[in-house]
Amino acid sequence: MKFRTPRAENAGGSQVKSCGGIVKHFGKSLTILAALAAAYGCASTAPRAQNACELLSKDEIRAVQGEAFSGTHLTASDKSSQCFYELPLFVNSVSVDWIRDGREVWERMFEAGERKEGEGEEEERKAPPKRIKGIGDEAFWIGNRAVGSLYVRRRGAVVRVSVGGKGTEEEKIERSKQLAAAALRRI
Repeated sequence: MKFRTPRAENAGGSQVKSCGGIVKHFGKSLTILAALAAAYGCASTAPRAQNACELLSKDEIRAVQGEAFSGTHLTASDKSSQCFYELPLFVNSVSVDWIRDGREVWERMFEAGERKEGEGEEEERKAPPKRIKGIGDEAFWIGNRAVGSLYVRRRGAVVRVSVGGKGTEEEKIERSKQLAAAALRRI
């Protein structure tokens, strides 16, 4: 007596001979999806950080600032954390904030539109945020050559990076972008 494998039709109307073919096709699809996710930054081999002090490694900071940090100082709450990466030459230190659900903060800082009436004159003297391309979903630089911070939004999270040390405003923006890109891989 011969047993026949039942044939079923797939969505395209063609017959499928066995479950093995479906599994093989499904496995190929998963491989393709994983490759696409990695290519578009959706997947990362970097470990997921629990706080801002886990967003950057000594090697990443050394590559950007010229020296590795000698210590970290963490300030954390339920929804956010801040890390001060102290470098041997203190003026080269780096500060990173991570707000897990920063949509409200982002809207208040960058999407609120016009300034409310009655804000102080000092506020009017500040330069407007400078849009920065090539990092996250959106990014802005607030500051000048002496002091400034790069704010990056990716999905709902907001990361703020401020680098110390010498350099023009453009150089500090570029160094902040490099560190923010490394941090975004771990959130």
